[in-house]
Amino acid sequence: NKNDRIAPLSLCSNVPGFDLFEDETWCPPERNFLKEFYTDAKGQEWTNATGWIDEFNNHCEWHGVECNEEDKVIKLMLGNGGLSGRISDAISHLTSIETLDLHDNDLKGSIPSGIGKLANLSFFIVSYNVITGTIPDGFGNLSNLQLLHLHGNRLRGTVPLLASKGQHYSSFISDCGSPSVFDSPLDCPSCTMCCNSQSECDMTEKKTDFGMWSLVFIGSAVIFALLILSTTVIKEICTSGQNVPLTSNEHYTIGKDSVYSFFSEQQCHCMGLC
Repeated sequence: NKNDRIAPLSLCSNVPGFDLFEDETWCPPERNFLKEFYTDAKGQEWTNATGWIDEFNNHCEWHGVECNEEDKVIKLMLGNGGLSGRISDAISHLTSIETLDLHDNDLKGSIPSGIGKLANLSFFIVSYNVITGTIPDGFGNLSNLQLLHLHGNRLRGTVPLLASKGQHYSSFISDCGSPSVFDSPLDCPSCTMCCNSQSECDMTEKKTDFGMWSLVFIGSAVIFALLILSTTVIKEICTSGQNVPLTSNEHYTIGKDSVYSFFSEQQCHCMGLC
């Protein structure tokens, strides 16, 4: 049992000089980081905090926490859980984390800059909170990022150009639509969907595709109309035109027995136009 060899959380986090503090088996560092997260997000007010900050409970058994075989946190899923306060900087020490889902809470403050250094992060969902400030530049280096939901907050500035590309229309969403709660909406060149202050969201790719296909349709219609007009004009010329015999000088120039001479005399003058 993983809990058989684990020291009390209070000793591992609050007692200076505790002799087992450096032993990651007895005092898992990520347990301390999660405790900091719990404190800063006002864990005592959560709707479900089962197992959290229990003295002898392994952190991988806490509600919303999922670990790998090495007891490293890979998922923290606490959406719609009554979280408030702020996102602790300690979250950036969970270096193996792949999913961080904190949607539909009441979190305030800014996004910790250290999150932009979590190389394994694939899903970052903080939609519908009260987060302010700007997006850390490090987000542009998150090459494994597949889902980024920032909408429903009060973020400003520019979302860095993301290293990965969204595979779905809902991959990267932010408040980059109009109208905005600010003078200008959040700038997000990589976003696949933009939401506005009225909670209306539109796909950015759809707009781009519509514009491109509109140009293709209009261009095709113009070309088709020109072809119809050209066909009509040529038909009128062929219907009303007369054969024009060659003069003696022209026979001399190209040769009376020439194939060109034969076609010039026998064929309709409009053949040249055709």
